[in-house]
Amino acid sequence: METTVLNKPASELTLEEIQALLNQKKDETLSEKQKAREAYESLRDENVASLVEKAMKLHGELASFKSKTFEDIDTLYKLLQEHSSRHQKGKGNVTLDTTDGRYRVVFKRSDNTRFDERATQAEAHIIDFIANRWGEKDDADSRFIKKLLERKNGKLDKNKVLDMISMKDNYNDPHWQKGIELLQESIVPDTTRFYAEYYVRSEDNEWLPVVLNYARLND
Repeated sequence: METTVLNKPASELTLEEIQALLNQKKDETLSEKQKAREAYESLRDENVASLVEKAMKLHGELASFKSKTFEDIDTLYKLLQEHSSRHQKGKGNVTLDTTDGRYRVVFKRSDNTRFDERATQAEAHIIDFIANRWGEKDDADSRFIKKLLERKNGKLDKNKVLDMISMKDNYNDPHWQKGIELLQESIVPDTTRFYAEYYVRSEDNEWLPVVLNYARLND
């Protein structure tokens, strides 16, 4: 925009010059918005990249720490087995304390199971048993057995099934016996998970957890 135009009083400007000034102002506004946008995007990209890179580094360190924890505890547990036959047939769960009672590591092994296709057939036998024994009668025992068969998210509850299996000798009925037999057979190993928890004793003699779960960290 020419200096002469900018120095003119507004009343002396032509329509073309006014439009040119408006366009210039619009361009300047867009330019400022673009600069602000680029500044934000630059800051965003820098911070996000930095956070993710630090998270990846911590992830690697945590993975290495987890691996070393399990290796060290496995070594200690094997040594423990040599000194105590009571632990030779254990699942591997163990609590390890330092001599001064300041630090503790708790190691847990969780063996998960699932039910295969025989569980569905077992359920059918047990339903037939209920129908034959009680029919439409509202009996406390039938209600209890039905409750044990209830599913959560489409899956049988392992503890409820074990309760039902413990009742095997309660009824001398072919459908009941076959149902319980199939339930027993349907329980198969699935996955095994290992967990380690770390504690430090406070001045008040309380075991305080060393929290590694991001969601459970206190602010």
